[in-house]
Amino acid sequence: MHISKNFAYGLMVLAAFTWGTSGTLTVLAIGEGATANIIALYTEIFSGLLFLFVVLAFDRPSLRMRRADLLPFFIFSTITGAFFSLAWYNCIDLTSVTTAVILLCSYPCIVTVASVFMHGERLTLGKAIALPLTFGGCVLVSGAYDPEAIKVNAVGIGLGIFTAFGSAAYYLWGKKFLKRYSANTVALYFSIMMIPTLIIITDPRESLLPSLSASAWALVFLLGLIPCTLGFFMSMVALKRIEASKASIMASLEPVMAVALAVIIIAEVVEGLQYVGVALTVAGVVILRIVRHKGEDAPIEELART
Repeated sequence: MHISKNFAYGLMVLAAFTWGTSGTLTVLAIGEGATANIIALYTEIFSGLLFLFVVLAFDRPSLRMRRADLLPFFIFSTITGAFFSLAWYNCIDLTSVTTAVILLCSYPCIVTVASVFMHGERLTLGKAIALPLTFGGCVLVSGAYDPEAIKVNAVGIGLGIFTAFGSAAYYLWGKKFLKRYSANTVALYFSIMMIPTLIIITDPRESLLPSLSASAWALVFLLGLIPCTLGFFMSMVALKRIEASKASIMASLEPVMAVALAVIIIAEVVEGLQYVGVALTVAGVVILRIVRHKGEDAPIEELART
């Protein structure tokens, strides 16, 4: 199917919007009686089944993975997938959508710093400007400037910081698998291999067939469908027509959309300094992505992390 560049850009914006729904849908699901751990488990179950259906229908070669890679990929999925998912949904539950999404979106800074030391990349002027902007934005959004706020939300903020490190590890570690396998293979096995760990951590006696209302199940399914599956596939279609570097800049709309949806739909309260923090973080992330060296385009999975 031929698509124009303008249509591809539109798909990328829509993908960013779908990723931005994750926080609000999580809050709504929790409000209907679902726990953060149950959401983490069943979101991945639904997403894994959807990916499996699509791959079986349209891309059967992506089902193949070398036996020798199964254990390393399982470890990769557990650390950067299962643990990330639990941290992400629990961070939203304990803090707010705004805090969770901005802490998560600080991961490009971690990748940048890690790449300087691990891969010998240059710390350019643009990166040097973007890093403190993003860090300062996270401080303002999380309320880390207020000792009382840290005391109240220490666990939630800690989980949010973990999601940033988890995303950074996913990006740096995932490059190894993307050299051998397609994006569809990585996405499919990543979703499926998270499930056993999530079942064990969430306690099988409570997590298998939990007693949830129909509305709660619907919201959890929407989490698996909209941000986890549709966002990923729309970004893949868009990336066939536009450069990943430009697409990643457009993906920076995600935190703005996430905060806007939280304010409009669930009436989340965002204070003045938090708005400043959102602006600083988004500016820092956009600068980081603009100054990326040619040839260091992000893989599709970096854009579809949440």
